Amino acid sequence: MSNPKRLHPVVIFLLLFKALKELMIPIIAAFVFGRGATSWDFPFTIYFIICGFIIFFIYGYFKWYTYTYEVDGVELKIKQGIFIKKNRFIRRERIYSIDITAGVFQRLFHLVAVKVETAGGGTEPEVVLAAVTKKDALQIKKQLLAVSVENGNETNDAELSVQSSSEIQWRLSNKNLVLAALTSSGIGIAFMALVALASQLEDWILNDYLINSFGYIFQSSVAVIIVAATMIFFLSWLVSIIGTILKYGNFIIRKKDDEIEIARGILEKRQLTISITRITAIRVVESLFRQPFGLATVYVESAGGGSKDEQLSTVLFPLVRIKELKDHLGEVIPDFCFEQPIEPLPKRAKMRYLIRKVVPGAIIAGFIAFFIPYGFIGAALVLVLALLIGNQQFKDAGFGKNDHFLWISYRALSKTLVIIPKQRIQALEIKQSLFQQLRTLFTIQASILTSIVGKAFRTVDISEKQKEEILTWYSYEETKGKKV
Repeated sequence: MSNPKRLHPVVIFLLLFKALKELMIPIIAAFVFGRGATSWDFPFTIYFIICGFIIFFIYGYFKWYTYTYEVDGVELKIKQGIFIKKNRFIRRERIYSIDITAGVFQRLFHLVAVKVETAGGGTEPEVVLAAVTKKDALQIKKQLLAVSVENGNETNDAELSVQSSSEIQWRLSNKNLVLAALTSSGIGIAFMALVALASQLEDWILNDYLINSFGYIFQSSVAVIIVAATMIFFLSWLVSIIGTILKYGNFIIRKKDDEIEIARGILEKRQLTISITRITAIRVVESLFRQPFGLATVYVESAGGGSKDEQLSTVLFPLVRIKELKDHLGEVIPDFCFEQPIEPLPKRAKMRYLIRKVVPGAIIAGFIAFFIPYGFIGAALVLVLALLIGNQQFKDAGFGKNDHFLWISYRALSKTLVIIPKQRIQALEIKQSLFQQLRTLFTIQASILTSIVGKAFRTVDISEKQKEEILTWYSYEETKGKKV
C-alpha cells in the first residue's frame, strides 16, 4: 500500500449518524419544550429536518474526501482537514496494538474499522480508520505489526481474520459464556440505568396518569415496594446477561510467535492484536458475584491502553476458574505461569482497615437512624457490613515477588491480583502518612505504562521489614553488588 487511499464512502453516513447521535438530546429537548410554538408546526419541522440532514451530509462528504491514509511499511501517514490541513506520521515501532472491529452497519457493506493504539495514546485510539475493506485492514495489520497473513480477502466473519498458521490457543466455551453472563457485574450499571429511567417517567407521562396508575405503590406496604425493586433487579440482570453474551460470544485467542490475536463479538465483531513483549501487567479480578464460585476475569495491561468499557484494559479471559488460572496462562502467556503466594500484612494493620470502613459507615448509619423510622435496624446492618468489608480487605491485601515479578493483591469490592514484570515497573514508591507513622506502617505503589497517564497499584499498611525487602528487591544497588 504505497499510494494514499480514502476510506470507504460509507463513512459519510457513519459521520452523519454520529453527528445526529450527539445532537439527539438537544433535538428532543427542542421539540419537547417548543411544542407549543407555532414555528415548529408543519411544514417548518419537515424543512428543518431536511436541511439538517443536508448540512450533515455535506460536512461528512468533505471530511471523507479530505481524509487519506497511507502505509509505506515503516509508518502510517494520515492527511485530513477541511479548512485546517493536518498531517500525522506514526512510526511502526510506536504502535502497540491494532484493533479490528465490525459493527452492524459496517458488516452490511463487508467492511471493518481499524483502531491503532500507541504508547501514551490516551483513552482514545491514536487513529481510527472507520471503514475499510477486510483485505486492506489485514494488509495494514501485516505491515504495521509485521504479522504473517495469507494473501486473499476471504475472511471468516466470526473471527474477522484470514486463516493463518497460528492455532487457537484458548476458546470460551458456550457453558462458560452463559456462566460469565449470569455472574456479570454489569447488572449494577443496568440496575442504576433502569432506576434513573424510572425516575424520569414523570417528565414524559401525565401526572394524573402516574397518580392513578402507580400512586398506590407509594401508599402500600413495604412488601409491594420490595416486589417492584425485585422486578427492576431481574430486568437489569436480564439486560446484563444479553449484553455479556453479545460482547463475548465467539471469544477466541490465537497466538503467532510473540503476537496474541483476540477475536470476539456477535453483533459487533472485534479483533485485537497485542504483542506479548509489550504487556506491562496481568490483572485478575474476582467480583462479588464470581468469587463464591471460584471464578475470575483476567485483563491484560499494555502500553497501548485499552477500551473504556474495560477500564482502559483488554480482557484476556472473560471467565476462568482460579484453580485453572495457571494452566490457562501457560497456554497463552507462559512467562506469567507460576504460583503467586501472598505475603500478608502485619496484624497491627487490621485496626486501620476496620477504622477506614467503620467511620464512614457510622456516619451513614447515623443519618439512617435519625431520618428513617425504625432506621436503627438499617443502621446496624450498615455497621456490620462496614466491619465485614474492612476485615475482608485486610485479609485480601498483600504482595509477593520473585526474581522477575512483583504481584500485589487488594480489594475494593472485587478482589484484584496484579502481576507486574519487574522491568515494566515505571516507578516504585514507598509512602507513609502521619497516621501510619504511629504504627510504623507504609504504603507501596507500583506504576506501569498503560495510557497517557498510566496506572498505579498499591498495597496499604505494609511493615517496615516488608518495605525494606521490596526496596532491596527493586534497587539496582543489589544487582551492582552481585556483579562486583
